[in-house]
Amino acid sequence: MYVASLDLGTTGCRTFIFDLEGKVISSDYQEWNSFFPSPSHVEQDAELWWSALKKTIDNAINKSKINNQDILSISITNQRETIVPVDKNGEPLHNALVWQDRRTTKQVEFIKKTLGSNKIYKTTGLTIDPYFSATKILWFKDNKPSIYQKTHKFLLVSDFILFKLTGKFVTDYSNASRTMLFDINDLKYSDDIATELEIDLDKMPDAIESGVNIDTITNNETCFHKNTLVVSGAGDQQSAALGVGVISPGDVKCTTGTGSFILAYLNKPSFDPKKRVLCSCHAIPNAWVQEASIFTSGAALKWFRDEIGYQECLAAKVDQDPYVVIDQEARKSPPGANGLLMIPHLVGAGAPYWNPYARGLLFGLSLGHKRRDLYRAVLEGVAYEVKRNIEVFKDLDLNPLELKVTGGGSRSDLWNQIYADVLNLTCVRNVLEEATSLGAAILAASGTGLFSDVKKAAESLCKIDKKFLPNNDRRDYYEKIYKFSSELYHILESKEVYKKFNDLFT
Repeated sequence: MYVASLDLGTTGCRTFIFDLEGKVISSDYQEWNSFFPSPSHVEQDAELWWSALKKTIDNAINKSKINNQDILSISITNQRETIVPVDKNGEPLHNALVWQDRRTTKQVEFIKKTLGSNKIYKTTGLTIDPYFSATKILWFKDNKPSIYQKTHKFLLVSDFILFKLTGKFVTDYSNASRTMLFDINDLKYSDDIATELEIDLDKMPDAIESGVNIDTITNNETCFHKNTLVVSGAGDQQSAALGVGVISPGDVKCTTGTGSFILAYLNKPSFDPKKRVLCSCHAIPNAWVQEASIFTSGAALKWFRDEIGYQECLAAKVDQDPYVVIDQEARKSPPGANGLLMIPHLVGAGAPYWNPYARGLLFGLSLGHKRRDLYRAVLEGVAYEVKRNIEVFKDLDLNPLELKVTGGGSRSDLWNQIYADVLNLTCVRNVLEEATSLGAAILAASGTGLFSDVKKAAESLCKIDKKFLPNNDRRDYYEKIYKFSSELYHILESKEVYKKFNDLFT
């Protein structure tokens, strides 16, 4: 018997078929395009999500060579915050506004004036930012009133796919908690917030727990059998946390892809008085996560690969990833990158600073530096950003037992070891890098009753590949650089250097 996970990311989607021991039987991937009506506007066509996903479903099932009746259940994980308005028949009325979209600055200011950041944070666990779905719904209300009026439901990515599969308008708590309309204390939409913002909550899908059996498939457009169960899924970061075993107090994970997302397990909602980190619902029933977002981590390394790493790209074999060559080069640079420090705020600073004016910084650059030093400086600079947020977690009485690493960045043993040394924490990598998809598979397996609960399913399916232990000598050396890095940032911020520099070009 098998389960399937449907993983809808920002740039494309994957379908995975897993056996009940967590082994990948087959998978398929399809990309889709984003549209940019202006530089800060990011849209996607929801129907492209569905057409691309159908291809991955059919390809994955055909590659698996298994009988589709043996796939017991499916679950979905998705890019969060992206929202699309649909009519009663589930037809999109406008392109979806993607989480990256920044057009809603006026709506952000309106929410700040109307409700204030304290009310929003204490209710939803979120900061007031264009990132979150409520600002995008308000944008439709303010700028596309006819579409707002015609909208039957505002759907997140997984909600749209759930409707395609089952004909039902439902979401899950983990995704709903990223809309800025959901009360994470009471696990329901907030009437107070909706009333103040004049948003009709009838236009939101019903919210349920992750891992709940919704229905069998009613759509015959895919190779799934009609008796396959559809189980409520989770947002990508909560799903990744589940997929690496963040299932009890002390469990913390860091997923490094384009950015890095650090999530810690909570038994109850936790609010930072300084609003440095966020709180959302977990994929596990009656659990929450403390979350910190670093906007550019893998993206910073990718920038160096594309703009500076020409030689490494040439040196890579036909079937070899250039990142492998970059990793080999970075190993030739000593800890501290020969006196080169990077602060990787290439698109502003996320947690814990939330500074949109911050920019990337290379400090200490000299004629003697090599590309290898640049690469190592990126790896170390990201590790310092992770450490800043782990320190915030500790300040909130969340003490990590170890750091579970996942995402593309976790392929690098060097980067994992740097994390361990900088954080003074053992870092653990699981066998399966695709923790997000595994998390959805865990929910799918739990929803069929194959396991007594979601935690038991995770304990059974999450398997450790390798551990990275901190080195005391490197830890002490990195601690000195970390403190200097923090001091350098605060000097620039306190003198408004970032904002003054930004004003020169706007």
